[in-house]
Amino acid sequence: MIELILYFVLYISIIFLAWTFIGFPVFLVVFSPLLKKHHFLNQAFFPKVTMVIMSYNEEKTIAKKIENSLEIDYPKDKLEIFVVDSASTDKTQSIVNKVIKEFYKKNPKDKRILKLIAQPKREGKASGINYGKERASGEIIIITDGNAMMNKMAIKNIVRHFDDPKVGGVCGRFEARDLHGTSTGEGGSIYWRIERMLRSGESNLDSCIHMSGEVTAFRASVVKEVDTTQLSEDFDMAVSIRKKGFRIIYEPYAIAYEPAPTNIEDLKTQKKRIVIGTLQVLFKHKNMLFNPKYGWYGVITLTSHKLFQLLTPFALLFVFASSIGLFFLNYSWWVHFLIVLEISAIILTILSLILTLNRFFTHNKILNFIKYFTASNWIVILGWFDFLRGKKIVTWKKIESSRDI
Repeated sequence: MIELILYFVLYISIIFLAWTFIGFPVFLVVFSPLLKKHHFLNQAFFPKVTMVIMSYNEEKTIAKKIENSLEIDYPKDKLEIFVVDSASTDKTQSIVNKVIKEFYKKNPKDKRILKLIAQPKREGKASGINYGKERASGEIIIITDGNAMMNKMAIKNIVRHFDDPKVGGVCGRFEARDLHGTSTGEGGSIYWRIERMLRSGESNLDSCIHMSGEVTAFRASVVKEVDTTQLSEDFDMAVSIRKKGFRIIYEPYAIAYEPAPTNIEDLKTQKKRIVIGTLQVLFKHKNMLFNPKYGWYGVITLTSHKLFQLLTPFALLFVFASSIGLFFLNYSWWVHFLIVLEISAIILTILSLILTLNRFFTHNKILNFIKYFTASNWIVILGWFDFLRGKKIVTWKKIESSRDI
């Protein structure tokens, strides 16, 4: 009986992992082009846009971010740029005021609106978004971070999708760039390349999983107010938009990039917040999971891309524990083979953690990805613990290593 249970746990865990890491991506690659949902694209569609730059203690990056935003190609009479500052304690606000003053002095006839929106109290990113949105006049709201630089055609590439009334949100392409040649940064870059491939397939099929906080766009009329209790406000917005019957489109030519975290501690801070926030959203919208009412998004995307990823470390542990148990109960050749694979994976993980401390091995992509994968799954477990204990802080903590641009 014990052997039967162990086999059941082992098979279910392997099938689960195979679907999450192989089956789901293959499904998107094969079927998303065949089942692609088309929508209108209008290159000459130029609605009023409000770009909201979120900032908190961004004195290192905010001047460059404003300069980057002013270089974006979009009709000047249709663009307003707000820097929503959540009660920074450094020089951010004085820098913004100085940049604004110098801009209008040099460009007195420029029709763009450039403003500092100073939030009196720091209450989190979602609260800051609401604060900026209340003062915005744009039909389309674009949210971006104070350290995320965007390409020149980003806004035009985003808004062309909104001519289709069924589109409620657009997810830009986020790039975590390894500017410092670190193993953690390179591992994150590999992760985001995979993530972009998944989002592209999901968008063709129905809607991409969610909008990246570095470049998020939505109709002002669809998102009335952002839920301030959510840590992952960008994910919650996307799920809410899809719940209302609108699509979320992935736009690969609207690019926002920022430096990837360069050390495990910063990765832990960033990822754990994402894990807790994702769990919040999944529990809030649990009625959408496996629900055909929400199309492929509810049945496949939300479950496979988010829920299953958060269960991955536990499935890995179940595979290891059940195979060890079976190893002592029987002499099946494939169980022995599985044990060899697991031991090899453990050795490679330890090796990656040791060797990547040496600069010679920093650019070994396989070892770097193994290190990133192991660290990420461990952080998922830590995130679960904090979520179950009700530990959450909605005011975001900056990743200092991603400010060195």
